[in-house]
Amino acid sequence: MKKFAGVMTLLLFVSVAARCEDIAALVKQLKDPDPEKRRAAAKVLSEAGQDAKPAVAALAQALRDKDLFVRRFAAQALGELGSDAKSAAPALAVAVKDEKKEVGEAACVALGKMGADGVAGLTDAVKDKARDPVVRRKAAEALGQLGSDAKPAVKALTEALKDNDVRVEAANALGQIGPDAKSAIPALTAATDKKQRDRTFKKAATDALKKIQQTEK
Repeated sequence: MKKFAGVMTLLLFVSVAARCEDIAALVKQLKDPDPEKRRAAAKVLSEAGQDAKPAVAALAQALRDKDLFVRRFAAQALGELGSDAKSAAPALAVAVKDEKKEVGEAACVALGKMGADGVAGLTDAVKDKARDPVVRRKAAEALGQLGSDAKPAVKALTEALKDNDVRVEAANALGQIGPDAKSAIPALTAATDKKQRDRTFKKAATDALKKIQQTEK
């Protein structure tokens, strides 16, 4: 039995070592002159989950790659690592402003998985009216997914209730933040007024109020 356990431990060690070597090879490939090879490396890393943790720095750098797909896959890979990739949050905040909305969306999703470290970049995206509305909406959604960690974004989300491009997502996010968003109650209440013709927005505001007030009790 002891011999069997020893063999299994050895096999596990070899497997882990092999994965580390694979990740190291992929990190090197991220700098290959051939964009196809860089894309392939970034894609594999985005599917590697926690095994890609040693590649965080390289993936953060890949967010500035000339190739759209490399940047997008790099953002996705960092998102899969969640808080283990929080050192890349500043680079992702810059990637949110990428000229290609696909990259900006992927960066928002990634920041939304990093806890409090992702809040600043997402908040800036919500406030930035020069950004593509699709990216701003994705940023608001990501803040909602962070729940109470997104408390510092409540003021920006409350202001966003006045913005037709992102107000529905902002209301939803405030509801998901819960009691920490109670300062938004007056603005959300105003959004439920009979004069409000946007039914989708009105429902989002109503639902948000219920979540905030119920969790307060």
